[in-house]
Amino acid sequence: MGSEAGIVRKPRFLGLHGFRTSGAILKTQIETKWPKSVLEKIDIVYPDAPFPAQGKSDVEGIFDPPYYEWFQFNK
Repeated sequence: MGSEAGIVRKPRFLGLHGFRTSGAILKTQIETKWPKSVLEKIDIVYPDAPFPAQGKSDVEGIFDPPYYEWFQFNK
């Protein structure tokens, strides 16, 4: 307990990206739009979804791949 008593941790948030995008894309979107004063006070984790995208992404031409999906759908 002695060494942890003086540690102040920032609140940690999980940033989940949208369909067929990526953690890097979400990070870029958030860090260019949110005020720096807010971003300095929090810690955001940006994981990629587990599956490579299996179709066209709506952000093609805006953001470079790779793109990921959280689930895969079988018709």
